Amino acid sequence: MSSLHGSAQLPPPAARNPRPHDWGLLNSTAFISVLRNATTAGTLTAAGLTIQVSFVSADPPRLSYFCVYCLNRDKSPFAETPKVVSSVEDTALIHVLLTTEDSPQHFLYRARGPNGRPSLDQLPDIQVYSRTEFLFLPLGFVSRDSDRKQFVMAALSYGTGDGQYNLHTIGSGLHSSTWSKKLLQVEIPHGLTAKSAVVEPAKVIALGGGLLGWVDLWKGIVICDVLNPEAKASFVPMPKLLPNNNELYGNQYSARPLRDLTFSNGYIRCVEFEEVVKLRPTIVPVVADPWDRDELHDSELSICPPQEEEEVYDVVGWRLITWYRGLTWNGWRKGSMVHSDDLGTFSLPQLGGGACAHLNVSFKNLKTASPTLCGDDDVVYLVSMLEEDDQAAWIVTVDMKRKSLGEVIPCSAHGSFIYDPTFVSCVLAKYLPDAKSDGAQVGLQNACDAAPQNFHGPEKKRQRLS
Repeated sequence: MSSLHGSAQLPPPAARNPRPHDWGLLNSTAFISVLRNATTAGTLTAAGLTIQVSFVSADPPRLSYFCVYCLNRDKSPFAETPKVVSSVEDTALIHVLLTTEDSPQHFLYRARGPNGRPSLDQLPDIQVYSRTEFLFLPLGFVSRDSDRKQFVMAALSYGTGDGQYNLHTIGSGLHSSTWSKKLLQVEIPHGLTAKSAVVEPAKVIALGGGLLGWVDLWKGIVICDVLNPEAKASFVPMPKLLPNNNELYGNQYSARPLRDLTFSNGYIRCVEFEEVVKLRPTIVPVVADPWDRDELHDSELSICPPQEEEEVYDVVGWRLITWYRGLTWNGWRKGSMVHSDDLGTFSLPQLGGGACAHLNVSFKNLKTASPTLCGDDDVVYLVSMLEEDDQAAWIVTVDMKRKSLGEVIPCSAHGSFIYDPTFVSCVLAKYLPDAKSDGAQVGLQNACDAAPQNFHGPEKKRQRLS
């Protein structure tokens, strides 16, 4: 069982920003802490517990976060740290495991609930239905009406054949609602096969109206209007992988260290990170030529099969590229590109400050991965470390259009944080006008406390220059 995140100190508040960002970076690990502000909402669970949730907004690269608390228990009922499963538009799905329950509970936080204020609802037992129907997680949400009083939660599962999915939906009414299920036939673009549309979604994006997109960062997006009972699904393939990513990764691992995808202002936007590598020269052993020998000793005559030398690559930099497309387009258009050499040497702020509070480094000599898109200005946030096993990391802002560096934030982290960061992009803040003055500066624990899944990339092929 993981240690409870509530034991960590809350991040200190930041100075108020009169023009906060609509987009932000949301920490998927919540704090167990009582906090009340304009975003606070609560609900009574079936077991009689009062769960309260508050949201603290911060301008990126600082992390926004949730505080979750149980008001009517002297002893904390949380068996593990609450997690944000997904965030779509003004909603966030929060996973909570309580000592009073046998299975995880899920709560839907809406920044703009039925009365225009934040709301919190306990959802039906998702886990029981998910196990029966083998749902893809995370789930998506859309509002059913203009005043946002009703919503629909949607999920996909595989159908009976390639290019077929089942759409599962449940509407507001919550405990009184039941799941519905229908078969979806996916429309495949010309030149592709149905098998190419068999995806394993890593995230869900809202595309306006009732449209949701289930995103496989390797293969593509399955898009469906979950409010239209007659709607079919469509498939949008991802851009072609950059050469080194295709050779070193393929689709054998999580794509999160390499790609991210968002939707804003009518465009789907994709960013891809690629390490620039150079083949390390190999030393070929000298083979003696018997022609030049007067004697051949028996000990020298063993027949050794030729050994295949494994190719080893050194990382000499990295590249970033963005692509974008409209919903009705039949292809991607190139956005911005930047190379690590474009950014040169810069100063890394150190944890704790002090006399040696900054370290001057060349970006290409840092271990870097996991691009995250926020908004539509080709601003990308990267995670960097000096070495993979370090306990310190940085969230770095890269303005790709200007080929320049923005703000750099230090944080403490486990080594694998670089490949599976605990934050995602979100737009919750723009639905909380009263909360925009509640800015928060990222705390050291806030950025990176949760230990992410290990990412075992092809390290034998990827060795950093000493």
